[in-house]
Amino acid sequence: MSGDRYFAFLRAINTGNRRLTNEQLLAPFLELDFTDVAAYQAAGNVTFRCNDSEAVAEERIEARLADAYGFEAPTFIRSEAEVAGTVAGAPFAADELAASAGKLQVAFLREAPSSATIDRALALVPPEDRVVVSDRHWYWLPVAGVSGSQLPVKAIEAVLGEMTMRTLGTVHRISTKFAD
Repeated sequence: MSGDRYFAFLRAINTGNRRLTNEQLLAPFLELDFTDVAAYQAAGNVTFRCNDSEAVAEERIEARLADAYGFEAPTFIRSEAEVAGTVAGAPFAADELAASAGKLQVAFLREAPSSATIDRALALVPPEDRVVVSDRHWYWLPVAGVSGSQLPVKAIEAVLGEMTMRTLGTVHRISTKFAD
């Protein structure tokens, strides 16, 4: 296989009235001349290969997706090494994970926030939940599960910037399935 592997995490695909078949989801990536294009689950997780790192610019891909889908599809691109690092960098110990009723979440961000921005975001976290911001993502361990948490995700997004969230298990499975 030629080219570096990348992962695209699209926001809000197959939720509400944003329903796409896998064929519809993948078509714009193929039109962008990416190779080895595949979807993982039906939730906006796409992997592909490309030889030109400039061709994988989020803005370029988002413009093509908006044209193809008829709605904005915020997209967060990560290299294979970045995704592996996100999985390996999970900050919570096994006993913390076991004590939680929730699954460890990871949110992908556009850019790494400043220390002051991180402090503002962490000030919003309720004491029962755990959040760690690291580079262009943040980890969230909801002690009572996502639906049982009082974490103000929208308010944190307003501070940290646009994002998309997945369980760390999903990120790990996609990384493993498509590992070179």
